[in-house]
Amino acid sequence: MSHSPELHKHEHVHDDEGAHRHPHHHSHDESKAHQHVHTLKFERYTYLVSPVHAIDPRFKIVAALLIVVGVVAGQPLRPLEFIFLVFVLAAITLLARIPLRWTFSRSLAVLPVALGIALFAPLGHADGLSASAISEAYSEYSWLIWSIVSKAWVSAYVMLLVSSTTPMPKLLKALKALKMPDVFVTMLTFLYRFTDVFVGQLRSMRHAVGSRAPELGGWRLIRLYGNLAGNLFIRAYERGERIYAAMVSRGYTGVLPTAEELTARPTDWLVVITAALMVAVVMLY
Repeated sequence: MSHSPELHKHEHVHDDEGAHRHPHHHSHDESKAHQHVHTLKFERYTYLVSPVHAIDPRFKIVAALLIVVGVVAGQPLRPLEFIFLVFVLAAITLLARIPLRWTFSRSLAVLPVALGIALFAPLGHADGLSASAISEAYSEYSWLIWSIVSKAWVSAYVMLLVSSTTPMPKLLKALKALKMPDVFVTMLTFLYRFTDVFVGQLRSMRHAVGSRAPELGGWRLIRLYGNLAGNLFIRAYERGERIYAAMVSRGYTGVLPTAEELTARPTDWLVVITAALMVAVVMLY
């Protein structure tokens, strides 16, 4: 079977992964391996082929927002409601062919922040700062801790599912189609484009420190990293100016073009309706 050497997409399989679809090209020389433009590490599952990946990202975002707003604005989640949501989210994850361990481990990253806020929530209901008043507040409003932590985790997991099943170009185009201001879409686009560059710069700086001062430690190492942080900021600022000047010279008008096409299907509407019904069940139960 012959393939065009230009960049294109079709469903294919790697030895270490399942079926997926992302930009790649084939060489005219059949002796060479099937060559690809690989995605960033945080996009490793966005190009898999599954029913969840096939959902129009606009409807996926709307459905996710319905769930998040419904959970956050509703009453504290009771154990049965929380178990129901966990079961649904786990089922969607398996349907998307994404490892449960991967999603659960990354969703837990929100817990330190949520728990830090939740632990102080009962203090807002204390009648004073005495030990008895604080003890009474925590005894009466301890449910606030569970409410904040559970809602934060569910919200983080839902958004993680959206980002891990939608390629970034489609996600950005969907946000624009949903009338997000162009300036925010552009900021997200640049953040996505230059994340790998920024991480690479940090990695090279770390290797340079390790090769030139392997025994450096304590406050001297902390001071060095402080200086490197300032240096990195200056480099990023200067590089941003050069990139912007280059883009303007090539016709940049404030909106980045994309070739990704969005097509709504009846199943996409069904996803939003299902999300709304699920939220209604949780809120009215």
